[in-house]
Amino acid sequence: MSSHHIVKEDQEPALIIVDIDAVAQGYLDQLLEWSPTVVTDAASFEGAINRGIKVDVLVSKEPLTLPQDHIRVLPVNGTFLDTALRYLIDNDYPAANILSKDTHSALLLQYAQMINAAVIGNGTRIFVAKSGFSKWGPRGEQVYVYGPNTVRSAMGLMRQDANRYITAKDGFYSIHFTGPYGLVGEQL
Repeated sequence: MSSHHIVKEDQEPALIIVDIDAVAQGYLDQLLEWSPTVVTDAASFEGAINRGIKVDVLVSKEPLTLPQDHIRVLPVNGTFLDTALRYLIDNDYPAANILSKDTHSALLLQYAQMINAAVIGNGTRIFVAKSGFSKWGPRGEQVYVYGPNTVRSAMGLMRQDANRYITAKDGFYSIHFTGPYGLVGEQL
């Protein structure tokens, strides 16, 4: 029996490239496996093209000569990430992975109700979680909490320092934040 899945177009998380070097090539290849919509800016465009990545949307302040004719060019409206996320939301994308070495905490929380976005870089994946978030993890797994909403309570986790916890045992852990959402990070 085959384990292949049929993925409807635009249902795979889009990939927003802020920093092409935020992850190792092997992990980037995994993110590109199902041919997601790729959005980048002029600063990362050449690096993406040089790695053989098919860019679908380019956000740019100025007109560019493009080596690929299928690329949609969008003018910057605010910041690159604002423009990219707004484009994906307006086109009904349910999720996006953002390659970046920065956490972009405020931006993730700003768009939390509109798109499921995660920042991937520096060996971690940071995502928005609703207060009461629960997940299974093996004993000793590191869990990070970022952003302005602090942890009100946590079950199954032992606090290590200001934003780092480890799972106490194999099983589910949960986190309740002081606000409706918080940012959770996990190692890749």
